[in-house]
Amino acid sequence: MIIGRDQDEVDRLERERIINPLLAVNAPIGGTVTARRIGPGQFVKTDAAEAHFSISDLSTMWLKAYVAEGDIPNVRVGQEIDVRILALPDRRVHARIDAIGAASDPTTRRVMVRSEIPNPDGLLRAEMFATFKISVGNVEATTAVPTDAIIRRGEETRLWVEKEPQVFQSRTVKIGAEQNGCIQIRDGLNQGETVVGRGAIFVDNEGRH
Repeated sequence: MIIGRDQDEVDRLERERIINPLLAVNAPIGGTVTARRIGPGQFVKTDAAEAHFSISDLSTMWLKAYVAEGDIPNVRVGQEIDVRILALPDRRVHARIDAIGAASDPTTRRVMVRSEIPNPDGLLRAEMFATFKISVGNVEATTAVPTDAIIRRGEETRLWVEKEPQVFQSRTVKIGAEQNGCIQIRDGLNQGETVVGRGAIFVDNEGRH
């Protein structure tokens, strides 16, 4: 038995006594070679730590979106997601969420949400940037503040409320969805109250001294 040769090639070898130095290795799956870790002249081993080639089916791509943990209670598997690819501004993709991460990133406080998006023409590439919108239900009026107004201290979120001219009070709030530079306040702020927006971090630093 000669590995990598079919019976016709073995018969030809026995008959002609000439070994073809080129060996065709057929992949067990169809797809596109996305990584090559060997080059001409290199020796290969069957027990190599990494695969010599990586093959991927690029007809469908994964979109990995990172959603603020405060928004995750509103996100469900099966919800529609509207995707815009930054490198393809004229292309708009519709998909549905098929997986939601089990943990929040301890640094960014965001949770990974995954969708499959079609790529029939192969224009989408791995690691491309995209923006997305998730349809979570009916729109309702809510209190919101600029994202710059929110001060994060570990798991606590606070903002500074103006009690009277040039007098500010630090207040703990519960936040919700974030969109278009604003963040929803679920509890801790009354409608009509004035908060410190841009520069809130400097007010907070002064208030802690």
